[in-house]
Amino acid sequence: MRHAITFAIVFAALIATGTAAQAQKVYKCGNTYSQTPCGDGKTLDTTAPDASTDIARKQTVDKENKRQLAAAKALEKERLATEAEVRKRHALEAKALEREKARTAKGSGKDSAKKKEGPQFFTAKQVPPAKP
Repeated sequence: MRHAITFAIVFAALIATGTAAQAQKVYKCGNTYSQTPCGDGKTLDTTAPDASTDIARKQTVDKENKRQLAAAKALEKERLATEAEVRKRHALEAKALEREKARTAKGSGKDSAKKKEGPQFFTAKQVPPAKP
């Protein structure tokens, strides 16, 4: 019985190592995949990535994420500066408009007291007939 268990374990180990994934060429032909090459097919890499390529890929992704984060922060800083400039310009324009309104209000009161003009509309009057 003991030999049977040992034989089963060894046999299972041999089968597992014998069926390990071998690097086979896989071709992509349009939207399909095949083991046989086609006219314009591309060879695909089917090997499992090793640890060093995983680390290199992670480092590359981390660098790209940091670059994108720095770019996003720079864009946000630029946007906030532009918005502050627009608010400042708007406040200055509003103050200038208020001063202009105040100046015209003061000016219109003085002008009406100095000049008395007739009505701003047309009034038709009938001309009396000429005496003979």
